[in-house]
Parts: sequence; structure tokens; C-alpha cells
Amino acid sequence: MLYADRKRFEETGQELAELLEEEKLSGVPVLVFANKQDLMTAAPAAEIAEGLNLHTIRDRIWQIQACSAVTSEGVQDGMTWVCKNIATRKK
Repeated sequence: MLYADRKRFEETGQELAELLEEEKLSGVPVLVFANKQDLMTAAPAAEIAEGLNLHTIRDRIWQIQACSAVTSEGVQDGMTWVCKNIATRKK
């Protein structure tokens, strides 16, 4: 993986953390699609989760879903997860 990609993970993780602090989003489940998994150069979902510091999210459920928008693999699984978990939103 390129250094620039790692830098983007850090920046994106900070932006995500700021978004999750919004009162309107309190308790909303989080789904992150790890797209382009059909490419050999794609970062694995676990590496993306680490880069975004998803393990620090404690006030809601979250999921990282490996997928490929080109082949549609994993996309339905992510959407199913959202549909199943949106009802469990913490109030």
C-alpha cells in the first residue's frame, strides 16, 4: 500500500470520528464498505478498519464489509447488515 493511502486512512478516520460526535447521529450503526476487493492492490478490510480506528467506536455497533462494486460481491451483505441493525439504533 502506498504511503498516501495510509495518510488518507488517518484523515478519513479523523473525519469519521468527528461525524460520529454529532448529536443527530448518536447511536446510529456504522457500515464501512471496503471497496475494490477485486483488485490485488486493495487494502484488506482489517487493515482499513485499523487505519480508520474503528476499534475505538464504543457507543454504537459498526461493521466493515469487504466488497467489490464491479462484481457486486459483498454489497448485498452490507446492505442486509444495515437493514438488520438500523432498528437496534440506540436512542
